[in-house]
Amino acid sequence: MTTVWQRRAASVLSALVGLAMIVGAAPAAWAADMLNRAPEDTYYLIDVAEGQRAVGVAAVDDAGNKFYCIQAGILADYVVGPTTPVEDSATARRLAWLLDRYRDADTQTHAALSIITQNNFGTMPDDWRRHLAAAKAQFPGAVARAEALWAESAAHTPASMRVERTDAVALRSGKVKVRVANAAGQAIAGVPYTVTLEGPARFLGGGRTMKGTSAARDVTYAWQATGEGPVSVRTSYERHTLTHMDSKQDFITYGSAGETRGEAVTFTVRKDFTPALSTVTSRKVVDVGEEVVDRVTSAVSGENSVWVPGLELRARGYYFAGLSGAYLGVRFEPKAGEGTAAFLSRLAENGLKPVAYGTAVFTDSGQIVEARAVTEPGGKEPYLTDGSGGFGTWVWAFERGDQSLEAQEYVLKDWTSAFGDASETNANRVKVAVDSTVTEHSADVGAALSDIITVSGFPDDHGMFAGNEEFGLGADRQYARVSVWWSGDMDDPSKDDDYRPSSKEPPAEDEHHRLIGTWEYRAVNGTFKVGAGAPDAHGEPVHITAESHGWYVFVWSFDGDDRVMPASSRYDDAWETVRVGEPWVPEEPQEPEEPETPEEPETPEEPQEPETPETPEEPEERLPITGMGETLAVAVCVTAAAAAVGMAMFAIIKRRSL
Repeated sequence: MTTVWQRRAASVLSALVGLAMIVGAAPAAWAADMLNRAPEDTYYLIDVAEGQRAVGVAAVDDAGNKFYCIQAGILADYVVGPTTPVEDSATARRLAWLLDRYRDADTQTHAALSIITQNNFGTMPDDWRRHLAAAKAQFPGAVARAEALWAESAAHTPASMRVERTDAVALRSGKVKVRVANAAGQAIAGVPYTVTLEGPARFLGGGRTMKGTSAARDVTYAWQATGEGPVSVRTSYERHTLTHMDSKQDFITYGSAGETRGEAVTFTVRKDFTPALSTVTSRKVVDVGEEVVDRVTSAVSGENSVWVPGLELRARGYYFAGLSGAYLGVRFEPKAGEGTAAFLSRLAENGLKPVAYGTAVFTDSGQIVEARAVTEPGGKEPYLTDGSGGFGTWVWAFERGDQSLEAQEYVLKDWTSAFGDASETNANRVKVAVDSTVTEHSADVGAALSDIITVSGFPDDHGMFAGNEEFGLGADRQYARVSVWWSGDMDDPSKDDDYRPSSKEPPAEDEHHRLIGTWEYRAVNGTFKVGAGAPDAHGEPVHITAESHGWYVFVWSFDGDDRVMPASSRYDDAWETVRVGEPWVPEEPQEPEEPETPEEPETPEEPQEPETPETPEEPEERLPITGMGETLAVAVCVTAAAAAVGMAMFAIIKRRSL
């Protein structure tokens, strides 16, 4: 095992060998500039296979600059060789920052800086791996310190200088903010920098150049325009550099604090600006009689155009309606230099004239106004969509002549939107009318039922519009429907009237209400026959038979689409109702019955004389009936029979009259 005395002897021997090499050198070497040996408190000695080697500062010059070895397998001769700047990189900047930050440090820190230098710039990696392993074993604190220092350098080394416009009043005056940042983009403090304006602008205070030292936050500078044209904000900041010395054993040392360029930003200063608008219809589908509302948002046109804060501008809208589907996708744009009035005249030459108007007032970009269409410019009477149908679209404009004198200093020309923008276009739905009547209003069970329906109000080309996805408009619905409903009491015809249709909408199906059938017919204007074998929209003959007593109702309905409102005939429409009853069968008249012959009244028996207990005598002869008794009895019987016959005849006559 190597003893302490043996290690010291080896160290002395190594020093003597090095001295002998110097003494034995050519006389020219004595004349060369020499580096000084590093102070003993700036390095550790580690034991490796070839002897002891230093980990820390390798040499110093007369100015006190410290040099670190980058060739682990070569011994230094301390001869000053030629130097060159190390190419700028994030790694070079980080090491340079550390070498400047820890010029005067303890032994462990210098050993850590040596380890970092070899790790990143060493040219003999195999030898260094052995030396680093020895350093980890013998001086682990130095290795841990190196890791901590390298992490510290990432947070504090300037990697860039950033500049950003934060225009409050934009091109007339504004602010820029600057930041010296590390590789992660975080602001770092303590770095000298310079900000310079080039072009027609000055910093507040009159200068074109501002110098400062960075803080751990953004630093802001205000500027004002002095004319019109491009202005560049240029930045530079101080960064640390490294120097490489080419010697028998090459070294790395701190270079200098040089200035390097940071980011720059260029913009144009101007007094005027161009206002603009972005708009979208509040509803893509508007029904007859409803208001038209547009959602208007103020904006500016062009990157270098900024609204003067608080400056009021008035925008005017022009609404065109009754457009056919052929205009969807047709776009008219203002020509270069064409004012709003000239653009509207050009639209009029193409048959396009506004039917309503809108107004919106703004004081800044990004404001939103819900503008309602009115019947005349500047008026208050709301415009309501009429029954002409078709499509509608808006054109909006900032017209210079509508603005105040102050605003005209900043707004130099009209701005007008295009005609036919998808976001500006809506559909005006029409209302259809239905007039219909059933062929017969009363019928017997088993009768064929039919209806004549006349429809008006559909657009002439309804069914031909296939929709437009770009404009967000759906296709025409091709078919309307005719439904036949039954209501009544299947078990008791006398109660059918309890279920006579009496509501606008058909009821839910139940034992007293039943949907007989539904057929489709073209959703167009015209007169349609439903039933009695007349074909439906698909060419199929339609037969409707009254199979039960009760009420039958024809209901025409259309579900609506983006050009036509939903519509339906009423369930309780008497013109569409058929009353169906059982067929009437007349009864055969009955012959009157013959009156019965009244029976002869019985002759009352004569009372017998009581027997004489004594000698019986011969009976006396019967006395004849005398007076009115028999005649009266006969008359009563005849009268009763006549009354019975009369009542029977009266009953027969009354039944027939029913």
